[in-house]
Amino acid sequence: MTELRLPGMTRGGGGPGGYLPAAGADRAPGPAGLPARVLTDAQLRSGAAEILEAVAGRLQDGAQQPEVAPVIQEAVRGWTAHRARTGGTVLPSADQEALAQAVYDLRYGLGPLAGYLRDPRVENVDVNGCDEVWVSYATGERVAGPPVADTDDALIAMIRSWAARGGQTARDFSAAAPLVNVALTGSARMTATMSVTPRPCVSLRRHGQLDASLGKLMQLGTIDPVLAAFLAAAVRGRCNIVVTGGVNAGKTTLLRALASEIPPVERLATLESEYELFLHGTQQHPDVIAFEARDSNSEGAGGISLHDLVAHALRHNPQRIIVGEVRRSEIMPMLEAMNSGQEGSMCTLHANSPTEAFDRILILGLRGGLTLAERAIHILVGMAVDLVVHVRKRHDGQRTVRYVSEVLEVMPPADTDRPTVNRLFLPEGPAGRAAAAHTPSSQLMERLVGAGFNPGLLERPQGAAAGGWR
Repeated sequence: MTELRLPGMTRGGGGPGGYLPAAGADRAPGPAGLPARVLTDAQLRSGAAEILEAVAGRLQDGAQQPEVAPVIQEAVRGWTAHRARTGGTVLPSADQEALAQAVYDLRYGLGPLAGYLRDPRVENVDVNGCDEVWVSYATGERVAGPPVADTDDALIAMIRSWAARGGQTARDFSAAAPLVNVALTGSARMTATMSVTPRPCVSLRRHGQLDASLGKLMQLGTIDPVLAAFLAAAVRGRCNIVVTGGVNAGKTTLLRALASEIPPVERLATLESEYELFLHGTQQHPDVIAFEARDSNSEGAGGISLHDLVAHALRHNPQRIIVGEVRRSEIMPMLEAMNSGQEGSMCTLHANSPTEAFDRILILGLRGGLTLAERAIHILVGMAVDLVVHVRKRHDGQRTVRYVSEVLEVMPPADTDRPTVNRLFLPEGPAGRAAAAHTPSSQLMERLVGAGFNPGLLERPQGAAAGGWR
């Protein structure tokens, strides 16, 4: 999300849209104290809508910031002058700046929710109807926010607009298509619901650590130097890796960090339900083809699933396949790709423990109509997957931290029907962060050493790290 900066403009924080807060009771205080303004939130929304209506024809789609800033600034001055002539209160600069930002956000961003995405302290925003807003911060604090619209119908209209222009392809949001998920251009993922809930609901998950690397996660204390060196060698050694964890545990951030170790000369294919990895269009990975699944239209036509995309992506000659999150039957073509030439591929999977990943894969395969026996599926997993890396989150009393807790080496079934595992890194100490525990198999060690890993690192005692990414 691009922030408009007009001449002399300062940015508010904490409140929706980055607008400066009103002195009245219609604005709930955020974690930080902010200066007051004259306009209430409702007046600000109304004024921004009036100004946008007046200049909408002059604000082109995809316009650059220098092009629209003078237009919006001129319109705000005109609206403010008219208000003063008709008996309204003269607006201070703080209100005019907030109005300009509000107009920009309505046209190019998420309206009154845009400021939350500009605030690095914010993790999630949940809206249950136009006047019930909850903001979750990295500190673990959950704060009630001010209304984002005057009516639920107005909120639905805003969501419909965001869904239509937020992702790579326009997505419908209506009674016929009441569920929508959209990636919002490098800033967040939006999930919205209507008709099947009493009121329209929208949830924003703000992407953190878009430039994640193993080095940065090590600096945060998410992983220690030994684990960082191990994972870097595993990626360079073309190990197939499944990242597991619970909801909002940081799986995508870790996957981004792992991908940062892929040599830039390699051709990658990323496959996601909604873009979250954002590996494409970067200097670090110049040769990336990024696929995004597409929902069916209201007539049930035009849908493209991740299962479809995995098979199709293989025809584009990728050296690695990266699936942002495996949720359905795409797990089987993903495993087959891992086992038939696309070594070094990676994906994430919801699981509460690393060993639970095998049950999740089995369930997803059977749910997708796979007719293989359970043991055959486990054999395929054991042959395709090299490592399972599990990430957890917890609150340490000051903030929410994410950290790697376990790493498993995966091998085909031996004495049981399930894949054989070697628990390479296990939780250590009260914090439960991963520490080296067992030696990799000779085959895995050979690949790691070939990628530059020093086996002696695993013999050194490691203390528990502190921190974890937010």
